[in-house]
Amino acid sequence: MKKITLILTMLLMSAFAFAELTTGEQVARAARDRDTGDTMMAAMEMILIDGNGNPRPTRAINTWAYTYDKELDLSKVVMEFVSPASIRGTRFLTVAQPLGTDDDKWIYLPDLKRVRRIASADKGSSFVGSDFSYGDMETREVEEDTHKLLGSEVVNGYECYVIESIPVDMADAQYSKRIVYVTKEHYVPMKAELYNKRTGELEKVMKVEGEIKQVQDIWTIFETVMTTVNTGHSTVLKMRNDNSGNPMIKYNVKVDPRRFTQEFLETGRAR
Repeated sequence: MKKITLILTMLLMSAFAFAELTTGEQVARAARDRDTGDTMMAAMEMILIDGNGNPRPTRAINTWAYTYDKELDLSKVVMEFVSPASIRGTRFLTVAQPLGTDDDKWIYLPDLKRVRRIASADKGSSFVGSDFSYGDMETREVEEDTHKLLGSEVVNGYECYVIESIPVDMADAQYSKRIVYVTKEHYVPMKAELYNKRTGELEKVMKVEGEIKQVQDIWTIFETVMTTVNTGHSTVLKMRNDNSGNPMIKYNVKVDPRRFTQEFLETGRAR
């Protein structure tokens, strides 16, 4: 499940030991090629925090993912909001597509009682009022950018490669460039600086908080924060824990393919 959305790329990580890399493209490919399992189930929470540091009620989310085309390494991801009442029943589906084709995205909003397809023109729009955009939920292939190795830097205690990724086709990209910090030990993106396509200025910063640890031999991130620079507004996305304090995530478990359909978005039932 290597072709996954930007949010899960930052949350579900695994890697093997590689020799020191010397180019930005090598780093980008190593980050892409790490093992993240064939399927995944997780219970997460999203917290919106305003520019003054005041949080809104925590949103509980259930997430499922699976690789539906192993030859092309294409995955489907569905997210279901289960609380609070103001957003309960909202469901979002992303279906990765081959290189050169935009991912398919649909959202079900209970107030509208219908499934809406997310158009390519909406990729810069906010995802359910968060600091993540619909474009941030897309996959991005290595070949869609040129990658330059800028050096190395320590982020959150981890020695990281620093690479600059610039879109080959700027018209089809949301950002003018991305500066990504990837751990040398695990090839985990620990931080991403996202630059505005119109102004060229830093627009958003996504950063991993806390440690990365192995779950079922897969390196896993438990908390990510996306911050919008000009407003100070941020969104925390992290794993929920069970009553024993263990993160609620499982890899390589059986998932029902019927969950990844527009019918499930509308009904909440895989049938």
